[in-house]
Order: sequence, then structure tokens, then C-alpha cells
Amino acid sequence: MQIQGGSVLGGIGNKITVGLQDMYSYSLWLIIIFVLVALVPPVILLISYINKKRKNKLPEEITPVKSLNLNEIKQKYTGMLVEIIEKYNAGKLSDRHAYQQLSKVIRHFVYDVTGIKVQNYSLSEIKAVNIPMLYYLVDECYEPEFSEQSKGNIVETCEKARQVIAGWN
Repeated sequence: MQIQGGSVLGGIGNKITVGLQDMYSYSLWLIIIFVLVALVPPVILLISYINKKRKNKLPEEITPVKSLNLNEIKQKYTGMLVEIIEKYNAGKLSDRHAYQQLSKVIRHFVYDVTGIKVQNYSLSEIKAVNIPMLYYLVDECYEPEFSEQSKGNIVETCEKARQVIAGWN
């Protein structure tokens, strides 16, 4: 057995040579990995903060946006309700289409008097706006509006909508 440099070698004439790595050869990769690991948590926190702010955004403020006065707006939409009932009674509208028209009319009425764009809101979004009269009317329209067979009474629902419009302040 041969001893070289204080080491015991397993064979005759075997020499071990060790080349030292440049001390900065791994540093670029380590820096990149460190930066990525350090940036991931703040980026995740920032994204979750932005999403939370977007979800917790308060509904739009209720502000009049039209130059028509409230009485003119009420007359306009009450007339639309009368048209729906007339078309329905004449057989020109099915239950489903009558409820779709009613939902459209009441949503546009609320938009005209408040400025809140509820025309394309889902029922849960309408509930979040916190206008109970609108929520209950749209809720009453939902099933007949989306089902093939209506279980509602369009004349009664139009009357409720007329009362909501008449009583709006």
C-alpha cells in the first residue's frame, strides 16, 4: 500500500488529484434561486391583496344620472309594463318572454333612477346592491324567465313591479 499526502490509497500507483472549483462558479445560479424564492411570497401576497380589494369593492353609489325627472321615468316604465301585459294577453308573448321583458324593464328602471348598471347583474350581485325591492322582483322573475314551463303569474308580477315603480322615491 502506498501512502501519499497522508492518504491511504487502495491500489498501487493510484494517485488522486483534486481540482478546486472556482469559488464563484455556482454563485450565479444560487443568486437567481435566492431571488426567485425571495420574490414569490411578496408576489403572492400582492395578488391576493388585489383580489381581496376587488371582491370587497362596494357597490356603485346611488346617484341620479338622467335629466328626466322621477315622475317622467315612472310614467315611461309603467307604460312599458302595460305594453307587456297587453302583448301577453294578446298571445304575442309567452310566459317566459313576458318575464324576460319584465326583468329587463325593472332592471333598466333601476338603472335610470340610480345609475347602477344592474342590467347584467346576477341575482346574488343584485342582492349585494342592497335594493330589496329590485331583488325580490328579479327573484320572482328568475324561475319563469329561465324555465320552459312557467309557474308564475305575469299579471300579478307586473302589478308588483308597477307598485315598486310608483312607490320609488
